[in-house]
Amino acid sequence: MISLDEITQLAKALVDSERAVESAEEALKACKEAARLLREESMPSAMQELGLESLQLDTGQKITIKQDVYASIPAERKAEAFAWLEDRDFGGLIKMEVVAYFNKGSNDAALKLFKELEAQGFDSTLDKGIHAQTLKAFLREQIAAGAELPLELFGARPVWTTKIVNK
Repeated sequence: MISLDEITQLAKALVDSERAVESAEEALKACKEAARLLREESMPSAMQELGLESLQLDTGQKITIKQDVYASIPAERKAEAFAWLEDRDFGGLIKMEVVAYFNKGSNDAALKLFKELEAQGFDSTLDKGIHAQTLKAFLREQIAAGAELPLELFGARPVWTTKIVNK
């Protein structure tokens, strides 16, 4: 039979384990940030200063830098960003999604068109979006072409990144 002391010891072990997990997660977060700073700032800056785009290490690893872009359209600027794209004939980047909610047993009704769903009173929504990789590729292409873009509208920031390829 298990004793109260044994349960107390298990509880203490659980608390210690939870603390260890929190500590490890904090350390991981700090390591990821240090790696990001090296990858996106220190290495590209140092290599650009020497006029290098790639470097072969004596270990056989190849270091390269390239310009990239991070982007995520802020929710409050989504309509404005889509309008900007559509006004410049980039509306094809925008994808639409129709979502309809059905009660159990309404499978046959799910096969009808969106307008029919609205007419029948189903709770449905129409949403627009751009896949993150599509937006990133578009912005990278436009930046490379020297186009003037409202980067803040797309939650975007160009960065130089470092890539290490092992032999």
